[in-house]
Amino acid sequence: MVDLDNFDKIQKRMTALWDREIIDRCCISVFAYDQQAMQEFYTLPDEKMDCRYFMTDPEMIRSRHMNLFDKSYYAGEAFPLVNLNMGPSGHTAFVKGVQPGYSPSTIWYDHIMEHDDELEPKKIVFDEHAYLYEQTFRAAEYLTSHADGRYMVSMPDVAGNMDALSELRTPTNLLMDLVTEEELVVACLDRIEKIWEHSTKRAYECLKDSCFGGSCIGWLNTWAPGFHNQMQVDMSVMFSNDYYERYARRELERQSGLLDYALYHLDGQEQLRHLDTMLSIDDLKMIQWTNVAGQPSRVQFIPEFKRIQKAGKCLLILCEADEVEPLLENLSSRGLLLNVKVKSKEEADAMVKLAEKLTRE
Repeated sequence: MVDLDNFDKIQKRMTALWDREIIDRCCISVFAYDQQAMQEFYTLPDEKMDCRYFMTDPEMIRSRHMNLFDKSYYAGEAFPLVNLNMGPSGHTAFVKGVQPGYSPSTIWYDHIMEHDDELEPKKIVFDEHAYLYEQTFRAAEYLTSHADGRYMVSMPDVAGNMDALSELRTPTNLLMDLVTEEELVVACLDRIEKIWEHSTKRAYECLKDSCFGGSCIGWLNTWAPGFHNQMQVDMSVMFSNDYYERYARRELERQSGLLDYALYHLDGQEQLRHLDTMLSIDDLKMIQWTNVAGQPSRVQFIPEFKRIQKAGKCLLILCEADEVEPLLENLSSRGLLLNVKVKSKEEADAMVKLAEKLTRE
């Protein structure tokens, strides 16, 4: 049975990780997921089942995760974590009038300001009775009360004010707005920020006691000993750093100042043009690297990873098994967390031993 009995060791290593210290080895989270269980996690058990129920009902969320936990293996700093995911940039759905759509793997939102002349900050109104807002906290309460020491529950995926605005406005329209409607865009982002702050603070207060006083990011399987969540500006792959400075810096400074352990989700090489801005955010603690499909191996970006480490930021890399060794050989183990999926328990344990062997200053 998978549980949190050994989390005290993980807790010590991950606390040291955030302090850019090393207790005994580099932090590495290794997952050997049962492939059938993984497929079942994203498959309706009954084709007639309502996708909304499948994605948002607390009992169904717990059942799906428990099936995956019980058939998979966790090594190193990996641990069973329920991903409280009500859709990416989930605070979009906390805006009055937004209607979500559902599939067995994701949730999306309709556009309430999609026409050329509809950019209007006053349309962005927090709705405390929005279905996904209420359901997020119903699920948090249910999942934590039924954890029984077997898992933790992540913070909800409410990240990226500009990404949320692109959902309300459409990405194409928002890109044009960045050029022609700066004042209105900033006003919209400020209203979305208030929704983000309210929902994120409430989630942390709701979840922290069940997370050893800390908090987690679901899809990244991270833990920090305080208020922790991710930041992102995924749509910035489509515009220059001048616009990133103009529109994103303020969001990053405000959010990283609110969080104890702020993480930035860097979405592939197209965001490298913004790296200097990220590194200049004093309260940003960690940068997480995701490779986008079709981009080179993570090993090709070791110079950029070294820049991140030299700037005093922690670094999380989602990587392939054959990339672990060169990454460990070339990067400092201080503040470094590798996240990797393998096919078997034996491979998972071997990865941890490799991290023990190659841990370095």
